[in-house]
Amino acid sequence: MHWTPFAVVRARRRASTLGCAALVVTLAAEGRAQDDGTSWATKQAAELVRQGTAHAARGDGAAATRRLLEAISFDPTYGPAYLALAAQHEATGDVVEAERVYAAGLERVAGFADGHAARGKLRRHLGRLREAAADFEAALSFAPDHVAVLENLYATYVALSALPAALATSRRMEALAEARGDATAHNEARARSRALVVLLAELDPVTADARDRGPLRRALARHARRGR
Repeated sequence: MHWTPFAVVRARRRASTLGCAALVVTLAAEGRAQDDGTSWATKQAAELVRQGTAHAARGDGAAATRRLLEAISFDPTYGPAYLALAAQHEATGDVVEAERVYAAGLERVAGFADGHAARGKLRRHLGRLREAAADFEAALSFAPDHVAVLENLYATYVALSALPAALATSRRMEALAEARGDATAHNEARARSRALVVLLAELDPVTADARDRGPLRRALARHARRGR
């Protein structure tokens, strides 16, 4: 009969105890995460994003990228990880990879308004205005009152010479500013809307120079102005 030395038995028991303790700690952490509605994987991803952004701030891009990729591997649905990783690529000038990261995030994160908004800003910077507008519009479909996105969409519409759409966006910003009691923003948006109305009237063949176009043209001009 083979007898196992007592020291070996004690070591095995100690290893088993440590393994059980580690399992208990992990389960307890998962339980705490579930208590506040956040999964353990998401908390790990958030911590890795924090570490990654800290590395990026210190200029260690390689370490930042590693941490952010780890964050995505922990929780592929954690939007801030994609935003931070794409921003890291943008900072190094790799806009192709940045756009690929945004696309991956938009595939995996439901209702990713911030992802659309960030990609829209990148595309606008690259001069791809129609694609940028599409991204800003998509962001607003998830977050209709997002002021920064509305500002970006307005500027993009103006750059595209899509003035009626720009006017509608400006009026939306005007209404939101009034609702939240921001008098400065409301006055700015109102002045911008009025300027667009004047500009559209000058560009509109119905309303432009209506005084010299007879009673029918003047009537159409009045009707057009009432509709704005």
